[in-house]
Amino acid sequence: MTEFTYVFPESRKFLHTLITYLQAKDKDNIVNWLIKSKCEFLENEEFGYRYYSREATVKFLLPHDVFTEFKKIDTKTQIEKDLLCAVKKNFPSDAGYDITYLEILPVIEAPPDEEINLENSASLVSPGNLLHDGLRFRSRSEIKIYEVLKKRNVLFFANATAVLGSKDIKKEPDFLVCQNGKWGILEVMGEPYHPSSTAMKDHERARLFKNYGLLYIEFYDAARCYSKPDEVVDDFLHRLSSIQ
Repeated sequence: MTEFTYVFPESRKFLHTLITYLQAKDKDNIVNWLIKSKCEFLENEEFGYRYYSREATVKFLLPHDVFTEFKKIDTKTQIEKDLLCAVKKNFPSDAGYDITYLEILPVIEAPPDEEINLENSASLVSPGNLLHDGLRFRSRSEIKIYEVLKKRNVLFFANATAVLGSKDIKKEPDFLVCQNGKWGILEVMGEPYHPSSTAMKDHERARLFKNYGLLYIEFYDAARCYSKPDEVVDDFLHRLSSIQ
């Protein structure tokens, strides 16, 4: 009598667990792609290698622009092998599925006018699901930037709600930074809250801030923020300091 549940793990939790595992293994070359992905599970028609188990496939869905870049890299075959190994190590054994296949595919994205409206809120109640240093963040890339900003002699706000007076509009910049009296916004792009499909709306939001005199707003790719956060912060602060 089997004790398998035949229930797949919750995809977001599994992806978070997988990223944490790969970070501990210093596999940043894989994490840089996973932080932009979504995952899905698909039961195959074949039996697994254990009694009463079933074969299953894990799909990782990347935004089209990220998928295009992934297909260009020379080491993608090795990345897929290492990723499959990590998936097998972290997949719950009592689920009753043996992961035998891995797929990395482009995600089907909704047009910008169908974007889900995520209500902005103050950082302590942010929709982000990563708790770090008493605050909530929406990605590990944001956490990397946060940790570097803490080491710099600046005042900054992480995921704080901005209320646009007279417009009854609320927006949430990733990082609002003040350096020597000069204010700027640092945005981490490419995460689920800033996918490529919403780039136009993100830039429209930037124009709203500029209407209030907050003129310096810089966008940085999430993979770069994760792998080279010091470089990103130093570039941002250098550009901010040069504003007249």
